Amino acid sequence: MVVNNSNISMLDEIIRINNNIYLPISDMAIVYNIKIDYIESTKKVVIDELDTGMIRAIVTSDSDMKFRPRGLSKNIGTLKKGETVYCYYTTSKGWRQVRKTDGTIGYVKANKLGEEYIVRQDMQKKEQATKIQKNSYENKSFEILENDGVKTVSLKNVFNISKDNVEIATEVNNNESNNKIWTVITNQALGNKTSEVLKDYKMRSILIDLITKKAIENNINGISIEFTGIEDKESMKRFVIECIPKLREVGISTCVVLNDNIEEQDYINIADYIVE
Repeated sequence: MVVNNSNISMLDEIIRINNNIYLPISDMAIVYNIKIDYIESTKKVVIDELDTGMIRAIVTSDSDMKFRPRGLSKNIGTLKKGETVYCYYTTSKGWRQVRKTDGTIGYVKANKLGEEYIVRQDMQKKEQATKIQKNSYENKSFEILENDGVKTVSLKNVFNISKDNVEIATEVNNNESNNKIWTVITNQALGNKTSEVLKDYKMRSILIDLITKKAIENNINGISIEFTGIEDKESMKRFVIECIPKLREVGISTCVVLNDNIEEQDYINIADYIVE
């Protein structure tokens, strides 16, 4: 089934009642650019808009979670010191709207949160990607400027994705505390089937989960995407948009290497870095 130029494989039943068609939301995530999680312990469904910014934070002291952003509002839960919460960019007079890992949403004083880490930027507000010159990139060692200073990146050619796997060409030993280890992801094993795979939401999700898992296992700090021969530019862009939040959530930067099929204007406001 094709919806908004995306190939959707419906796993659940499509229902028609009184000339209204009801589609399963879990199969429509790609169309609406959302991420859906079901939390078994609380029987809650969490729907995130992937274009909306999200921050992960640590609660710095025991606090009440409020229904509204004011002290006299009723309590809807408690937050324990050291607990991880997810919060939005917007604040209201010193309050921050947060979501617990069990799906509960409420408000807490902003000064009760610390160690904030940007999971994903607001697409409308995100700063442009930092550009890396191609000749520096091809040297496999170059410098980037981060919040805590200049870091040296060592580039490793490690990951190669196939239809249902992420192969590791070389194991990485990341024990250089001063350096950042990035790995290149290529689509050589997919070849001319790349667009076919990237069009499929389920296949993309499997690959993204595998990439994230392999990156964590190998203590990778950054992923550089070097795909060639891309026929379907929109599916490629969708793959990157879906991949970046998962990697950013675990502290992994993303870089896209430009070529004849991958153009700057499509990724300058999405990726952390681009190679031109």
